[in-house]
Amino acid sequence: MIRLFRFKGMKVFIMLLDCFIVYASYLLAYKLIFGGDIPQPEWSSFLDYAPWLGLFTVVPYYMFYLYDFAGRQKPAAYLYNLVLAHLVFVAELIVLNYWLKTFSLPRSVVIIAFFTQLILTFGLRLLIFFIQSRGMGRKRAMVVVSREHSDILLLEQMLTKGSAWLDIQYVIAMGEGEDAPPGSMWEDIDAALLAHALPAETKSSLIRTAGTRQIEVLLIPDFYELSLFNAEPQQLDDLMVYSIMPPHLTLLERIMKRSIDLFISSLLLLAASPVMLLMFILIPVTSKGRALFVQERIGLHEKPFHLLKFRSMIDNAEQSTGPVLAGDGDARITRLGHFIRATRIDELPQLINVLKGDMSLVGPRPERAFFISAFKLELPHYTYRLMVKPGLTGLAQVKANYTTSPEDKLRYDLLYIKNYSPLLDLRILFQTIMVVLKREQSRGVRAETNAPGLGLEQMLNTAAAELPAASKQLHG
Repeated sequence: MIRLFRFKGMKVFIMLLDCFIVYASYLLAYKLIFGGDIPQPEWSSFLDYAPWLGLFTVVPYYMFYLYDFAGRQKPAAYLYNLVLAHLVFVAELIVLNYWLKTFSLPRSVVIIAFFTQLILTFGLRLLIFFIQSRGMGRKRAMVVVSREHSDILLLEQMLTKGSAWLDIQYVIAMGEGEDAPPGSMWEDIDAALLAHALPAETKSSLIRTAGTRQIEVLLIPDFYELSLFNAEPQQLDDLMVYSIMPPHLTLLERIMKRSIDLFISSLLLLAASPVMLLMFILIPVTSKGRALFVQERIGLHEKPFHLLKFRSMIDNAEQSTGPVLAGDGDARITRLGHFIRATRIDELPQLINVLKGDMSLVGPRPERAFFISAFKLELPHYTYRLMVKPGLTGLAQVKANYTTSPEDKLRYDLLYIKNYSPLLDLRILFQTIMVVLKREQSRGVRAETNAPGLGLEQMLNTAAAELPAASKQLHG
């Protein structure tokens, strides 16, 4: 049943329902305000706006991922996105009013229609969620991990964040050549989650077994598997092959991206100039040092550039520590710095970097050479993210948190590069609005909850204690 909502035809049907809801909401609002006798000027004004209402609904809904029904989203996430999309809808009406210069919609009508539309569209999403939950719901799951440290961290995540969707029955640690879980375990589960560090042969065997038993597989992709995304199928004589190119943007894509960068960053810089001027005054007044913080970062093709930020920490914060990431509750952050970091005001000077061509509006976040050298040793595919310009925001920033591991962020960055389109950039820019409003995604790095030396056996024992039913087992 869940796959029903992934079909384009069904999404178009839901878009049409959303359009019907917006027109019904405004007609209901007019009825409530004016009764059955709507004044002619009011009705003429509505007819001027009517052709735009459906478009103004569908576009922000699409930008805020309200037509993406493939993920395990909680109703609260839909409601949050709907509120933001409706605020954009109202902003679109205001712009249209100044453009058409016609008799505007009454405020009372707009307010009533706003809440009516919000309630009805949220009700539609709740219905979709209910239908999906019947097919997806909270499934009995088996988690299969390797003996790598990254998989141990994954296990910890599944026991916390994944508990809303996965009722973990078994946790199994497997290595190369080890026997697959016995048939009795497969009979107790509805889904199998496979960690990325498992050997390829082990994954293949588990997926094959799950397929024969009609069990869903949740696969965390390795970077090799991620490279197959959008690979082009080709034919060599009678041999089918996949053409896999290194992640990069074509010449046309680079031209389009640069044009969008110049246009939008100019508008944003103009709109943000009063706030930026205020920061140039407040930062030196509230803490010793200059307002602007300049730091060398690594950009396209590993070329260094000077990144601009408003200073949110004390002056010379790393003089005694060397390069370190900001921590949650970091004492080096000033009182004003906490505010400008949470609201992302400290990032505004990077619009100048975008105009200069050092950065793009959307792309992987730029890092310092010190951290890149460390990441390369741990993540050989890290170099791929340097094949495009770094960005002010990116897919990793809107899908993950500041505390998400570099490995998981790299997956999002590579997915963005391989799936690039101007429309994707616009969607990410809209999603950045959500990130700015969510404090959780701006928190610093937290200390590890587990001791550095915690091994697989200790982690499995911890998992055993947290599994709710006495009949549940761990193997490895």
